[in-house]
Amino acid sequence: MSTIGNLYDNVYDKLCGRHPYLYPWHFQWLATKEIYSDFRRILPDVVGKLLDVGCGDKPYKAWLHPEKVEHIGIDVYPGSQVDFVIESDQNYPFTDNEFDLVLCTQVLEHTADLNKTLQEIHRVLKLNGLLVLSVPFIYNEHGAPSDYRRFSIYGIQNLFKANYEFLEVKYQGGIGSTTGLLLLSWIQQNMNLYKPTRFLKALLLPVWIIFCFFINVLSYLFDKIDQTNSFYNNVFAVVRKKCD
Repeated sequence: MSTIGNLYDNVYDKLCGRHPYLYPWHFQWLATKEIYSDFRRILPDVVGKLLDVGCGDKPYKAWLHPEKVEHIGIDVYPGSQVDFVIESDQNYPFTDNEFDLVLCTQVLEHTADLNKTLQEIHRVLKLNGLLVLSVPFIYNEHGAPSDYRRFSIYGIQNLFKANYEFLEVKYQGGIGSTTGLLLLSWIQQNMNLYKPTRFLKALLLPVWIIFCFFINVLSYLFDKIDQTNSFYNNVFAVVRKKCD
């Protein structure tokens, strides 16, 4: 990334927030607001050993109690917060039934070998341990070329029903937020395609922020009147591992 690009990102982060603290005028706010809400509701009560699958920079670490949780992160890419780098077809370097909770957020769509990932999560999770996950349903292609699938709420129920008890499973978003986030992401990607449009985007940053805020608020209001449960953008679930 160029120096100007880095400068733009730094300014944008200061004005619009950075994951997982995005302001309502961030172009990704609609895609994350309910994920943040659910994780902030659940994670502060977690106690024990936690495995963060696809941890990245461990963005949710601040919402865990530092004295009550041992937070271990794995990812396919190295990073300052990654404790173990794992290949997609590799066994996790942990014993059976080692973790009290597994956190897996916006990861399963990127796993090349889904069955292997699910097998390893199940193996290292304690009996009656919890798996907290979120997955996209309607969302643009991202992280290419490692973007392989999407999940409906019924797909998640079917995927985990044999080995887990569902404590919570819910839709996130509706027609408003789904349409709004796709529109803003489409504009963002198009503006990044060429150098002149990137320069124009930087020049019009105040206008872009105001436009995003308008779309986010309007989309949020449209969600309130959507009773179809068919146009959600994400699925959130908490499941408990059954005794074998």
